[in-house]
Amino acid sequence: MRNGISRCSTPTTGGTSGSLRTTVGETLRLVCSRCFLSCRRSGSTSGFRRGMTMKRAMLLTVSLMILGLSGCSTERGPGELFGTEIDEGRLVVDGLLIVDRPLPVVIVGQTVAPGQPVTDSNAGVGGAQVSVSVEGQTFAYTNDTETRALYHPPADAPVVLPNTQYTLSVVSEGRTATSATVTPDRFLIRDAVLLDEQSLAVTRTFATYTDTPDVFSVPENRVVYQEGLLEARFDPIQAAGYQVGVLSLDEGSPFVLSADFLDDRDYGGFDRNGSSPAFLAPNGSLRLPWFAIAFAGRHTLRIFAVDKNWFDFIRTSPEFGGDGGFGGNAGDNFKFPAFNVDGGIGVFGSASVDSLGFVVVPRDSTDLRPSNGL
Repeated sequence: MRNGISRCSTPTTGGTSGSLRTTVGETLRLVCSRCFLSCRRSGSTSGFRRGMTMKRAMLLTVSLMILGLSGCSTERGPGELFGTEIDEGRLVVDGLLIVDRPLPVVIVGQTVAPGQPVTDSNAGVGGAQVSVSVEGQTFAYTNDTETRALYHPPADAPVVLPNTQYTLSVVSEGRTATSATVTPDRFLIRDAVLLDEQSLAVTRTFATYTDTPDVFSVPENRVVYQEGLLEARFDPIQAAGYQVGVLSLDEGSPFVLSADFLDDRDYGGFDRNGSSPAFLAPNGSLRLPWFAIAFAGRHTLRIFAVDKNWFDFIRTSPEFGGDGGFGGNAGDNFKFPAFNVDGGIGVFGSASVDSLGFVVVPRDSTDLRPSNGL
């Protein structure tokens, strides 16, 4: 497919059940420390959140809800989060559909009392009846044999269709959580260009996956760090909004980002995955800020056209700057993420995605900071 849609992966930390188990475990372990880190670094100049993929960030934010934390406040009473004295046992769901990809795994957890350990054995919900329905067909999911919270679609499940409603149902011990998403149309990046910073004239057009299967080998896709403006152009589709993911592919490549205010601890906190807040793009263009790029080498830029559930979740979640700012409306003051799940919390959303690839070349390669295995 054009621009490598078939090469794009669902925004997870991996495509196998083993890597998903790692994601769940890391998410549960990092909840408290990540909330503290977000509070301490809330003044970041970058709109991109580093250190996790979009999927992992969503899981993390849901886990914050499991802990009964919001906005990093430690003064919240045990019943303030959901309006009851202690709302334990509320179902937590996580499933993201990508157009033209197979049905995704679904993660099912439950809220626990504040202060209780959040682990798969404690917060994961095993033995639930999980299904996804579409156009009169219902696909029953199977619980993973090792991870209570993880549910797999049937092997013969079809790929996700555009402009189609999908409904998730989770039933467990008398509790029911449901959510529906209408998938966006297929999304295509029409052109990727490099603009002159002063005149904004096009100085170069990048090759796409339609032009060549190896976009990283062609000279027009090599760009010198901080020279010009990289812009993706597309025809807007019926979608609630957009989100961007940037992936550095060359593990161990050195930093190209350099700033006096960054110390060793800051550099050690960088990750090769980054994601943006929610945003609107009515004019069908996106300029990638250079501060979203930290490393030299090959990069993949993915643009997700997202449904209302996905858009509402990321624009109201603190992890994505969702405090009524970027992607929100003036006057919004979101205390908690918008879940759009009946009988539970979490997110069941959908998106269409396209990607482009390019190589970042440092201006001066004589004094680059090593990434030390990042």
